[in-house]
Formats: sequence, structure tokens, C-alpha cells
Amino acid sequence: MSRHDPNPPRSFHTDERAISEVVAFILVFGIILSSVALLSVTGFQAMEDYQENEQLRNAERAMDALAENFNDVLQYSGIEERDSELSLREGTVTTGSGGTELNISVDGTPIKNRYDSEFYDPDTETVTLGEFRYEAGSETIAYDGGAVVREGETGSAVVRQPQVMCSPERDRAVISLVALNATERSIQSSDGLQFTLTPTDRTVETIDDSSTVSITVEESSADRAWEEGVLDRNGWNSGTCDNVDEVLVMVVEATIEY
Repeated sequence: MSRHDPNPPRSFHTDERAISEVVAFILVFGIILSSVALLSVTGFQAMEDYQENEQLRNAERAMDALAENFNDVLQYSGIEERDSELSLREGTVTTGSGGTELNISVDGTPIKNRYDSEFYDPDTETVTLGEFRYEAGSETIAYDGGAVVREGETGSAVVRQPQVMCSPERDRAVISLVALNATERSIQSSDGLQFTLTPTDRTVETIDDSSTVSITVEESSADRAWEEGVLDRNGWNSGTCDNVDEVLVMVVEATIEY
């Protein structure tokens, strides 16, 4: 008498299909996990990039407002000091007495030979504007002689124009600069910080019967911003202003405390 086995052996094809389903599940699950991980990484990176860009945009606006306030010392000689606040948001503020150096000449004669200032380098006959910059990541936003410039890995650009005017139609050129004599120091903070600008000296020179005034950037981390964004616009041609009868040069020397 034959006996019937209630659990017949599984065929080879059945086992192969089960293995294939397991492998497929593992592959799909792995793809899902990889996709989630990739999205998490790119999402966090995009969020960090957005936060950094927003931080820099806020810093630009804040530095522009600070420059507008500080530049009052170029307009009003009676100002004793100006206060402004920056929210650092983990950024770093650095001050110093170095920075951009400009060579200003009238009819080929350096302005240094017409009057003296401690901010003129006796060896290079340049005007040194001092340093006041905010850094976040690889980007820098700086107050530079009355201008505001932004510097990064791709170069530099002007956020606010300095008070440097070339007006041949009015037969006049005006160069007004703030030169900082600041202590060499840096500070990083997440809070707001108040900065006080105090004018210490003001030199004004008016040169009549002139013809040409020129400004050359001798040294600057923002040389592209100055050369292309300032000295090749608004009447200037590669740093030269021609056909003017009068040149007014003013340098306001100031300290900055915080």
C-alpha cells in the first residue's frame, strides 16, 4: 500500500523564485535607504547654503547701514562720533590699520607731496584706508574708505560706492575718504556688537587750475571691486578723471572701538 506525503518536496524553481524575491527586496530597500541618505545630505547642505547666503545678505544690509551712518563724518565736520551695531551671527569682525592703499595724483604729482598725513606711506605715497571687515565662511564684507565691498572666492564687488566723484561737465572732481586707525583685533560672536567711529583729524585740500586727477589701487584684497566697480564708472576711466579745473581731496582720519 502506497503512502501519500502531505508535504511534497519544493521544486527548484520555487526556491529560486523565493531567493529572487528576497534579493529584490534587499536591493529595493537598499536603494530606498541610499536615496533617503542622499536626500538628507543634499537637503542639509542646501539648508546650510541658504542659511549662509541669508546671513551674508543680512550682513550686507547691516554694513551698508553702518557705512551710511559712519560716512556722515565726511559731510559734517562737527560730528564727534558715530555709533552703529552689527549682528555677528557667529561671524567674525576684524579691524586693523592696514587694508586698501590708494595712490592719488593731480596732474602727475602725488597728493602726498602737497600735504602730510600719518595715513600716507612715506615709501609708496599711498593713502591707507584701514580695515573693518565682517567674515562668514569664505565671504567677507568690508567697510573700505567709505565704500562697502564684498569679497569671496570668485572675486570682489561693490555694495556701496565710495564718495569719489568725477564730473567733467562741472569741471570738478571730489575724493572723500575715511581712513581708519584701528587696533589689530578680531572678535567672533552670535550677538549684536556696537561699533563707535571717532574722527581724529580732517585734511582738506583744494587744487585749482588742475587738469587730470588719477587714483591707482596699489594694494587691496578688493582690487577688482575698486578698479572695475569704482574707478571705471561714474565719469572715471581706468582711474583717471580728465578735463577738470578743480580737485577737492578730503581724508577724515578716525578710530573705531568696540
